[in-house]
Amino acid sequence: MKKSRISVIIPVYNVEKYIEDCLSSVIEQTVPFDEIIIVNDGSIDGSGKICREYQSAHPEIILIEQNNIGLSEARNNGMKRATGDYIVFVDSDDWVSIDMCETIQKTIADHDVDVVYYASQIVKEISIKIPYDAYARDEAFANIVMSGFDSLKKMFPDGYQMSAVMAAYRTCFLKENNIDFIKNILYEDRYFSLRVITEAQKVIYITNKLYIRRFRKSSICTGPASRKKIEDVAYGHKKEWEYIRSNKRWNNEKKLTQYYALCAAIMAFQTDVSSEEMLDLREEYMKSFFNEWLDFFEIDHMDENELCELLLMVNEAAMSGSQELIGLFDICGGIYQCQKQVRDLLLERIKAKLSKLPLGERKRIAFYGAGKHTDCLFKLYRNLIGGIIADICLIVSDAHDIDPCLDVKVLDEITDNWDMYVLSSKLYQEEMYQNLLGKLIPEKKICRLYNKNDAVDCVMLYQALFDE
Repeated sequence: MKKSRISVIIPVYNVEKYIEDCLSSVIEQTVPFDEIIIVNDGSIDGSGKICREYQSAHPEIILIEQNNIGLSEARNNGMKRATGDYIVFVDSDDWVSIDMCETIQKTIADHDVDVVYYASQIVKEISIKIPYDAYARDEAFANIVMSGFDSLKKMFPDGYQMSAVMAAYRTCFLKENNIDFIKNILYEDRYFSLRVITEAQKVIYITNKLYIRRFRKSSICTGPASRKKIEDVAYGHKKEWEYIRSNKRWNNEKKLTQYYALCAAIMAFQTDVSSEEMLDLREEYMKSFFNEWLDFFEIDHMDENELCELLLMVNEAAMSGSQELIGLFDICGGIYQCQKQVRDLLLERIKAKLSKLPLGERKRIAFYGAGKHTDCLFKLYRNLIGGIIADICLIVSDAHDIDPCLDVKVLDEITDNWDMYVLSSKLYQEEMYQNLLGKLIPEKKICRLYNKNDAVDCVMLYQALFDE
């Protein structure tokens, strides 16, 4: 079989501190890439000089120089120039494993696929709340060829990564489907990734960590909220809504469609995207969102994830005071009727879930975590179930965020002398689980609060139900 050629596309803009790590990693491969395309997007620091030096020393490098027109167009221009059978995107402040090209080559030699999805290692240069396994690939679905949309249905939301840099794409697949990046916006990966996973006929997931993602100060995802961010989120989401509402695959999966729309909407209200100083833009976003989706939602059939996300949005709309926004709810009996219906259903779902925790019994229960999550979990339990009489301990170094009404012990060391160990974090649940197993805690004693398809945690639930 003829060996597939692989092109790497690296957009560069003012990353002189990081670009050498990136370029060295794509050059020093066990099996070389066939083509390395660097797109210098008008850098005004030393990045351009470094790129030119690497190009002169390595004939496989193609350097495109352009005025600063943004990451999307840098990638798009790199795609137009690429001659490889497959394309790999690498961000210039990240780097790749030494065997990336070799692993991709072996995978596509064994499997004729449109996309190879691989895992990423995380390197933190700043304090950020993201687990080290956030970009892992689920072993349960590894090395199985399936359609992209089938994989999305199995893995959404946690197993779906909206990142262009964690996959190798068949070049003709992208070109035949006119898949590229929206110009001049942040979060350009979202629409690109959505179209890829919807339209790819054959994809495969591998668990190899071929990409190394650097979380650093002043990047898009770690920088502060801005009007540009929420404006681009709103624009990008409208493009997504238009696409999925007109796509046959999505039309046949109504539950997935409403879940996707709700998960995306929460993004507009994250603290790294928008702030209270941007109420006008948040209000405009909600008008667009509810105008598009309110008559589509089947509220009676939603689970706690969907209900919580919807309630957070409805609460925000009700507090806005915008008569135009509130008027959109007339189709479902008014905003307060809608709010009550969603809240009542959510209360019912959460009460059923929390009642399985034996906090009202004389049990010895260890909660792994003592931050805001555990505090909200206890508050939810007391509000929905009743008093807590269990003997509770916290596996943490301190308990300053915990309700002082609770008589709890704080453990510095994990020992197997408790009846149950509750993993009190959605974000770090898997890390906690593996740590308990490593401390020889029996698996049957460990209680997971969340499954892989849960998008909300106890903090979001408490905010939706009880925060004023």
